Amino acid sequence: MVLFGPAAVAQDREIEAVNGLIAGAVDACTRQPAQACVDLGWAFAGLSPDDGLTAADLAEVRNVVGVWFQASQAILPPRARTLVGLGMLLFDGRGPDRLIAGFDTNGDARVDQSELLADVHLDDRPMSQLILDPDAVDRASLAQRLELRPGLLQGVLEQQ
Repeated sequence: MVLFGPAAVAQDREIEAVNGLIAGAVDACTRQPAQACVDLGWAFAGLSPDDGLTAADLAEVRNVVGVWFQASQAILPPRARTLVGLGMLLFDGRGPDRLIAGFDTNGDARVDQSELLADVHLDDRPMSQLILDPDAVDRASLAQRLELRPGLLQGVLEQQ
């Protein structure tokens, strides 16, 4: 720790935080109703379910995931590495302000869960099943919010 100092300790905390998120997601996103997965992500961002996600919150999550990704690339399966990398490229290309604006329907510069999930019809299925159901996710509208061609989002979801 003397050699690397506070930056190394912070990096270790960020890596542990994402590893904890992944471990929790195994249950919350593959076995529990979809809302549990959403709440897990909200908690990871340091938010309660009633809080709105800001561009600053989103940028902080991107930074933490970036540290984890840099440290974990060598051990990630190729498909996971590609999907995470594409997600970070999407984020970096759009930036947090544009991403928030795509979902912020009331103009308060925050995205609450209802705004984030406007194109998703939650039910008792786990999120891992729900996102594959074209009747549960308005893929065209979601792609528009993310400024993506609908076929690109469709292709990613169909390959899951």
